Amino acid sequence: MGSPWEDKRFAEESLKHIDAAFLPHTPQEVDFIERALGVKPAARILDLGCGAGRHAIELALRGYRVTGIDISPWLLEVARQRAAEAGVDVAFVQGSLADLPKLLDAAVAFDGAIAICESGLGVLGGWRADLAFLQAVKKALKPEGKLILTTFNGLRRYRRWKEGDERFRFVDGLQHWETPPEWEGEPLQEEMRLYIPSEARMLFEMAGFKAVQVCGCAPGHFEGQALQIEDIEMMITGSA
Repeated sequence: MGSPWEDKRFAEESLKHIDAAFLPHTPQEVDFIERALGVKPAARILDLGCGAGRHAIELALRGYRVTGIDISPWLLEVARQRAAEAGVDVAFVQGSLADLPKLLDAAVAFDGAIAICESGLGVLGGWRADLAFLQAVKKALKPEGKLILTTFNGLRRYRRWKEGDERFRFVDGLQHWETPPEWEGEPLQEEMRLYIPSEARMLFEMAGFKAVQVCGCAPGHFEGQALQIEDIEMMITGSA
């Protein structure tokens, strides 16, 4: 099963929503990212699942050396255009995060990494693939380098499950998604592993991350606030 983000029509339609709903919040989110990563301009930042580059470009504008990776060729084309318009240089790389070790120069170590908006946990093919991804991120970081990752809060989905809901297999935490009947393009589908907070923390710790924390987050409200059961997303941070 391929990623829907490899479909140009889906990526194009999704970007319209992303720009309208999330782009205005980028400066606040990057303010938090700088503080939470503990980095200063000229540091190397790895943006995993960078999409059209909203965080990568903002970080580059603030003087960071950024490498952005995404599976969507079309979104990366937009990202390169936007970086050029902003007058910044960002290294954009196309590929799946499941193949992260193949996409990075092993000789380059990063001061920090981000994986924002469900890009790097749950969609790579199960918990083993997610663990391998986290291990690869840790290996790419300098000692004490930090990772900030956001993903769906599985607690909310479990709480909202009702008898007859076949989209969510609660025994193994798999959420099924497919394009609606009115979708005019090629039918697309995806399965995502939804994690509850304790599982996410466990994966980070199994990958070797230290000082792992789980908190709440929402667009434009990256503040390290306490996670609430009804929060749509959660943020996990850890130090290499």
